[in-house]
Amino acid sequence: MVARERAGAMNPRRTVKIAVDVALYGLMLALMGYPFTLGLLLHGVCGAAFLVLLLGHHALNRGWYRALGRGRWNARRVLLTATDAGLMLGSAALIASSLAMAGEVFSFVPFPMTWWGRGVHTAATAWCFVLASFHLGLHGQRVWSRMQRVLGRVWPAVVVVLLAFGGVAFVESRLWSDMVLLGWPKIFPETPAFFLARFVSVTLAFCLLARVLLDYLERAQRR
Repeated sequence: MVARERAGAMNPRRTVKIAVDVALYGLMLALMGYPFTLGLLLHGVCGAAFLVLLLGHHALNRGWYRALGRGRWNARRVLLTATDAGLMLGSAALIASSLAMAGEVFSFVPFPMTWWGRGVHTAATAWCFVLASFHLGLHGQRVWSRMQRVLGRVWPAVVVVLLAFGGVAFVESRLWSDMVLLGWPKIFPETPAFFLARFVSVTLAFCLLARVLLDYLERAQRR
């Protein structure tokens, strides 16, 4: 068992997948922190790089598509698949809205700014960030199990604290208003460090929420 885990940890394909996922998350934070970047052109370049990495992510995880018609379906699998499907729909909306505004950034792109592009782009970004955080929590079982073993009895208290901080950060970030197309003005933190702390807190909260929900479903299934 230990040898198998070590072999999996040294698998080059797994290393590449992790690197791609980390780069995707970093680019998403950079794109969402637009006021801290160097302008619209850099935003567009980062968006193009994000698209390339996103396609790479799906190529590296193509086995998921092949496995859809196999095996038994239970509550755990339904939750995992529904989250992934929602993330794919959000990504499609994000790409479409990006193309709808690309003419404002790149002169060679034959797509002018549309009336719907910005609103859909903002909403899709918020949905993708939240669902990606939830997705990360669902698929990070090894990490959460290891943290739970290390922290022991204080683990439940840590979960409560992180959920509380993440909930406050979620409200303050106004991601929820973007998700329902309210379009309320955002109040960005004064420094990039506060921005990162806020959105990383949101990520951790949704990761833990996914983990708690998945644990509940697995215990219910065993009963």
